[in-house]
Amino acid sequence: MTNSACGENAVDSDLSAYAFDDDQKAITIKKFDLPSPWINYLSNGNLHAFVSQAAGGFLWWQDAMKGKLTRYRMHNLPIDSPGFYIYIRHKDGTVWSPSFRPVVQPLDGWSATHKPGTTEFYAKKGDFEATLKLFITPDYNALVWNLDIQNNSPADEDVDVFAYVELSQYNFLDEVAYGYYWRHMLKTWFDKESDTLFYLYHYQKPENAEKVPLVFFASTHTVQSYSGDRDAFVGNYRDERDPVAIANGRCGNEEILSGEPCAALHCSVSCKQGEHARISFFLGVQPGVLTDYQLAKIKIQQTIQELRKEEIIAAQHEKLKAWWDNILGKFECAIPDASAQRQINIWSPVNCVQVSRYERGVSTIAAGFREIGFRDTCQDMVAMAYRDADLATAKFLMLLSLQESAGNAMPRCGPRPAKKPDLEINSDHHLWLPFLAYAVIAETGDSSVLDEIVPYAPDGTQGPPKQASVWEHLLAAMRFTADNLGSNGLPLTLKGDWNDIIGKFSEQGRGESVFAAQQYVCALNYLIEIADYAGKKDDAGWLTQLRDEQIENILACAWNGKWWYRCFDDEGTAIGGEESEFGKIWINSQTWAVISGVGSREQHEAAMKAANHYLSTDVGLMKLYPGFKTWPDVTHPFSGYNPGNGENGAIFCHSNTWAIIAETMLGNAEQAWKYYNQLVPHNALQKMGLEKYKSEPYAWASNIVGVENPKHGWSNVVHITGTAAWMDIAATQYLLGIRARLDGLEIDPCIPGWERFSVKRNYRGCLLLIDVVNPSKVSKGVRFVEVDGKRFDGGAIPSTALVANSTVNIKVVMG
Repeated sequence: MTNSACGENAVDSDLSAYAFDDDQKAITIKKFDLPSPWINYLSNGNLHAFVSQAAGGFLWWQDAMKGKLTRYRMHNLPIDSPGFYIYIRHKDGTVWSPSFRPVVQPLDGWSATHKPGTTEFYAKKGDFEATLKLFITPDYNALVWNLDIQNNSPADEDVDVFAYVELSQYNFLDEVAYGYYWRHMLKTWFDKESDTLFYLYHYQKPENAEKVPLVFFASTHTVQSYSGDRDAFVGNYRDERDPVAIANGRCGNEEILSGEPCAALHCSVSCKQGEHARISFFLGVQPGVLTDYQLAKIKIQQTIQELRKEEIIAAQHEKLKAWWDNILGKFECAIPDASAQRQINIWSPVNCVQVSRYERGVSTIAAGFREIGFRDTCQDMVAMAYRDADLATAKFLMLLSLQESAGNAMPRCGPRPAKKPDLEINSDHHLWLPFLAYAVIAETGDSSVLDEIVPYAPDGTQGPPKQASVWEHLLAAMRFTADNLGSNGLPLTLKGDWNDIIGKFSEQGRGESVFAAQQYVCALNYLIEIADYAGKKDDAGWLTQLRDEQIENILACAWNGKWWYRCFDDEGTAIGGEESEFGKIWINSQTWAVISGVGSREQHEAAMKAANHYLSTDVGLMKLYPGFKTWPDVTHPFSGYNPGNGENGAIFCHSNTWAIIAETMLGNAEQAWKYYNQLVPHNALQKMGLEKYKSEPYAWASNIVGVENPKHGWSNVVHITGTAAWMDIAATQYLLGIRARLDGLEIDPCIPGWERFSVKRNYRGCLLLIDVVNPSKVSKGVRFVEVDGKRFDGGAIPSTALVANSTVNIKVVMG
């Protein structure tokens, strides 16, 4: 009963809209008016921006919610505006933009290219060509706009170049609610000595004074005119497409003490016939202006002086590129599948860096108001551990400091309100901690982290918060679940599990989650292995007892004869069986039975076949089927989501990753690679068609609207999703099978009969050059490995055979 409506309705997209350049780690976009903005994130770790193929986007300092420096109007028309805009004006009055927007003047040639950390625009207008490069410097908190103009005309010409951004009041929610008052608490001014436009929004609470940034906008060229007043720059009843300042050929040199701020600079560029002319602009920040204005100004002047040197800008861009090359170089594969190879080597790790920085908080559809999610960060860091073990360790310790002393963790990483009821606690957040603990220790080999002392979250009582070792934190997490089991002996659902709205079945607090039970077993498996590795034998015995009891409880109640139930409601009724009108089968409990090892091989095979039968579409598995109808169709709706949307039957890509992993564990290579490849964004876009899929062909989606919805095929939450981390894990650790273990490396590929493939992988500072040969063309199974000529039967390699040298050659023979 495969749901194939998407295949029947698929529209071939126009491949001329974009092209990948894998050697340059780039995608070039050739269609400016896409169905949605296709964005790239720019960052140095403190200053961040995203920019679209049409130069829409915004800049923020540290926190997208509280440090928003420029504006971006989400959900409004015109879409994807404002942004980082350049106007080129000729003496005859012709005006055009290298990014096409905002002028929307027809061009003779145009493209936008996204690379890790950099976006470039190319445009041709008549005899002139322009290239605009945007990136954030690693060592200076500044967004650089590098503009190169080529004059192919038969004469010299001086052209006017305007750079423009609309400025913000920093705190997004405050600006939305009170901005009409607080626009009287800001100012823009031009400093002639440094030839720089400044902006300060100074309504700040005293405790945040040291964080308030001074914004600056400067250029390599002498400023001819400027504006700090958006309304004066744009003009009455005009917009960014045709500002009055551009029409007049110069700005009005406006400085404001109230109103709507902007930063606009106008410079004259001499373009000699047949030559290039270059100009750069720098939009940046310096914090601490309210505590020491003179020091902040001096630091800005030093920054601008250095950035006005062409060699400094070039060196900064090379340093940024080297940072990304290092991150991407931690794992590289050569496989006979171009789309999958590109996604694994380039865009998945790029996406993983993005979610490690921005969680689920900021994109063209999200303003950045979400706090750090506990389980989100746990999962994101599992994928980052082998690329940046120090970062993953730091995030792990930070999360432990937000765990409550009872062992549970709250959904958001913030202080818990007083007297919050237990039903505000989810059953799964704390269970993700062992996954990250295992990843960190497996990558470093250092179990001493278990002995570090970390405080628990403040509990509202007097005195310092309780504290405990990392290991005690992990045991507390297991103890919390052990102390909160329901009548079937499964974890109480509480507010919900990974699928938040599952809490609908547990409003009285008696519901139980089959998925959380399976996850609990998996977490215990990790901790048992860690305990054995770290010599904690007594704890290993207790953890083993908890695991065995939980497995017994699951087997006693959760198998419905054909697949696994999803949960039990407050009355003890099983949810997710053939008798269910809605939610007959759910993906999570089928996949996690395999991942946790709960059940027999026959049960695993049957459950995964049932999932494929009921949940498959041409672009992935739905989260559940059929979707629950909402009010007024039923009197007690499961979810506000309509069927086919979000958690109620969408193709939830995050949960598809677990189906990929489960199929590899069963050795079903063709099915596993099918599930992976059909969700590779480029492949999904080509299947559904550009106008239906809409989103970027390089960034993982959270979900795609399901077959029960007229908008089926719309990929609608992109970049900021847990899909990124788990797709990286699924591809590198399970499909290609290169997994770090506590005592070494395990190589266990699951491939569709390839004769060979290769991987470069960094492991504890050692570069592994892995060559996998498959003479019998099997899907799974390693006969032996040779490590610099030394043979080991099977696919397990002890760490002592790897870390003694800086480079190790590994031959893997499947069969």
